[in-house]
Amino acid sequence: MADNMIDLNTSYVSEIFRPLKSLDRLYISRNMQVGTDLPVYYPFFGYFRKLTILEMDLARKPVWNKCGFLKLQQLRTLSFDFCYLDKMTNRTFAFMPPSIENVYFVGCKIRELAELNFLEPFQSLKILRLFQVCMDIESALMIVYPFTKMQELNFTKVNPGYCDGLVRAPYAVIITADMTKYLRNICLRKLILIRNGIVDFKPNSLLSYTYPECFVTIVFSGDRFSITNGFKAVELTKFALQLSSLVTFNYSGILGISTDEMNSGLTVDTEYAENLDNVNANNWKLDVQITYPFPRSLEVLVLSKFAGVEHIQGTTPHTIYFSSIHHLRVLDLSYFKMKYFPNIVFNGTNYLKYVDLSGIDSTLYSGRNNIPLFKESKTLILKHARLDLTFRRGKKIFSLFPTVKRLDLSYNHLWFLPKDAFNSNKHIRHLDMGFNLFSEVPIAVHTLTNLEVLNLERNNLQTINETFQQFFDLRNDRTEASFQLKLSGNVFRCNCETSDFVLWISKTRIKLDKPARNYTCQLGNGTYTTTQKAAENFHEFYGNCENEMWLRVGICLLVIFITFTTPIAVIVNFRWRIAYWVYRVFKRVVENDLRSKFKYDIYLSYSDDCFDWVKEMLISKIENTWKMKICIEDRDILAGIIRSDAISQSIHESKNIIFVISKSFTKKHGKF
Repeated sequence: MADNMIDLNTSYVSEIFRPLKSLDRLYISRNMQVGTDLPVYYPFFGYFRKLTILEMDLARKPVWNKCGFLKLQQLRTLSFDFCYLDKMTNRTFAFMPPSIENVYFVGCKIRELAELNFLEPFQSLKILRLFQVCMDIESALMIVYPFTKMQELNFTKVNPGYCDGLVRAPYAVIITADMTKYLRNICLRKLILIRNGIVDFKPNSLLSYTYPECFVTIVFSGDRFSITNGFKAVELTKFALQLSSLVTFNYSGILGISTDEMNSGLTVDTEYAENLDNVNANNWKLDVQITYPFPRSLEVLVLSKFAGVEHIQGTTPHTIYFSSIHHLRVLDLSYFKMKYFPNIVFNGTNYLKYVDLSGIDSTLYSGRNNIPLFKESKTLILKHARLDLTFRRGKKIFSLFPTVKRLDLSYNHLWFLPKDAFNSNKHIRHLDMGFNLFSEVPIAVHTLTNLEVLNLERNNLQTINETFQQFFDLRNDRTEASFQLKLSGNVFRCNCETSDFVLWISKTRIKLDKPARNYTCQLGNGTYTTTQKAAENFHEFYGNCENEMWLRVGICLLVIFITFTTPIAVIVNFRWRIAYWVYRVFKRVVENDLRSKFKYDIYLSYSDDCFDWVKEMLISKIENTWKMKICIEDRDILAGIIRSDAISQSIHESKNIIFVISKSFTKKHGKF
């Protein structure tokens, strides 16, 4: 009955729940929309002898004395969602059963300092959670009195600043030893402090406890205090050595992450910073080595959103030693602001299975040949790691983690991957490439023969080609129909060229993130529909595709016919002109060849009786009009040579011979 407008104070009789005697869980929270200064009388709950969980709203002045709560001996969890309580007095829960172990408060606005023994009626209290409760952290730490043993204490957004003013932000809080005097004496398994506005703490406060060996989980997240400078480093070292049972340590949320910083990998000048391995250690002081003592039992270490070094010349150590961590399985360094990626060395065997380096610029470590941190990692998260820049620079990064089985590459502006990107990652089973810019499935994915889950959400995919359709179906068969493909957020194309994809997506047995297979797709006319509708109305959407295909075939045949017919027709119709043109070309070639072999065009021989005619008429016509070169005996044959030999040589060097025959030609002396 949650999330309604039921007013149990006035609208119903107090015995409204009488018929529900066997109920074991009751959710009636988020019904009290407006608080009132008048007493609120809750209905009778005493019928629920088997009730274990009760979730309801808490009025400003609740009246429990007639509710029968003391009869609920099986009640274990009590949660107040809409909370209008403004005073925490030691009489508020006077009529609550002692069996309650878990108490949750959400959204309370406490105006006054809480009284001691506020929670004393909950004698079996194990878990106390306060979420977005507007009260001083000092009061919140007081209400844990007089408990000496608890399983969990969770304070999330406990600060008056979340409720007052136009800007809802926590007020600055400094933790003192007096504030933690009751918390210090509790044997507590889980301590969770998230976004409470803590900016600093005094000695013997936040890191000082009577029973540190009880801690299994410690979470300091979303605040702005440091634990590594001054006396805090000493207290942290001492505290860490006492945490013999600690499994999870989370110190994160100190650095505020903006969208621009996420897109830039939280680093700048990476083109310069990636060469730091070659910088002189004496100049940059990068030879600093730090050893961090952690509990031997630690399995999960989270140091995310941490403000590292602000300058390249800073104090980022060259090598960080994690000593005595033999059970560490999870290391989260996401959004750790740095300009140099240190060498992280384990003193002993590295059993890390999960590594999160999101937000750290991949160019800082992509040039290295080996990183021990990745040696045995099975899960690697690389969100906002600027992998696009790494690949544009031709760097190979995936070879650094050959044993990885789950790889997250989302939010990296990737639009391509090298074909050999995953050649060293044959064990990958889960690949997340969502929220990138891929227009097609990268060819590199085809090398992942053990792939079981592929996430391509929120990319620019337009289709999946036939090769990958067959590949995904094959992977589905080999994984016994358990292969998963996530394609939400892509706008596919539904046209004739992608009709095979529409049919495949509607029939494949692959597990899709949309079981209805209603992915958005754009038709050829620009309108939008879904792949499901396109498949159901396939003939309507793609009925013209075959006509288009035959039209293309016809056009191709017509082009081929014209290509062969036109030359044949030209040859047949103009065969004589073509033959004559060939003859002329052939003749011209022959004549040019002959011209290169002869010195004269014509050898001219005549007798003296026709000398005048030859000189005035014939020679002038041949040389001036016809532009032909003539060899004349009286002009071109030089003296001093035997005349018969000279005439014979001249005739041999002439292309044509002209004899002018006259009466005296036969009487010409000494010619032949």
